[in-house]
Amino acid sequence: MLCQMSYNIKDFKRGGAMRSYIMAIILMIPLFLYSGQTSIYDIQYTSNSGTDGTYPSPLRNQIVSTNGIVTATNYRNDGFYISEPEGGPWRGIYINDRNREVQVGDVVELTGEVVEHFGFTTIRNVRDLKVISSNNPLPVPTPVTTGELSISEAYEGVLVLITNAAVIGKNGEGDAWLINDGSGISRLGDGFLPVSDRRLSITTGESFSQITGIVDYRYGEYRVSPRIFSDLQRSTVGVTKPSWGRIKSYYR
Repeated sequence: MLCQMSYNIKDFKRGGAMRSYIMAIILMIPLFLYSGQTSIYDIQYTSNSGTDGTYPSPLRNQIVSTNGIVTATNYRNDGFYISEPEGGPWRGIYINDRNREVQVGDVVELTGEVVEHFGFTTIRNVRDLKVISSNNPLPVPTPVTTGELSISEAYEGVLVLITNAAVIGKNGEGDAWLINDGSGISRLGDGFLPVSDRRLSITTGESFSQITGIVDYRYGEYRVSPRIFSDLQRSTVGVTKPSWGRIKSYYR
């Protein structure tokens, strides 16, 4: 039986079918071993706090190619954010490039340099950017408390959701609004407002049922920056609608 089986296998190997099969496997191996892309997670994730406590990227000062879904544009008129499709900690990053025409929901591929801008991990000197597809659903915002947000590098560049937070005043560099959901104080950013009108029209004592936004790192502090008017959902009892002045919607 063993001899008969060996004979049949040898015959099959001599045939064109086996040669074609082996060639197909050989050609497919590089696709599994090397895709040419570095995930956002691998760019962002680190357990090393660094000398200044800002948890720099392990790929700092390296050229990488990556991809993701655009979650926000026109950040301080200097760039946009991308995320892995599933969202979540370590899966968002800022692309410091004001010259690229991308829209929220675009899936993009790009190559650039990983840098730490005063502790904020970014990709700059972008080249070879391609829009692969458009109008894709965004990642579900990651639920996070204000206490977690104030101390966690993991949410940098991530689309997040805070619930039931109150405005308790202003403080810190840049005169940022302070918010608290009972777990600790965090800050609201204004990175998506026009440079000519960088202010949030809210007041101390207001409360929000939901705040959606992108987490950035400025003045040594993590902040959540609402992207558009509807990212700020006021509590429904005894409140009025806010005015954001000349804020520019990215839904164009």
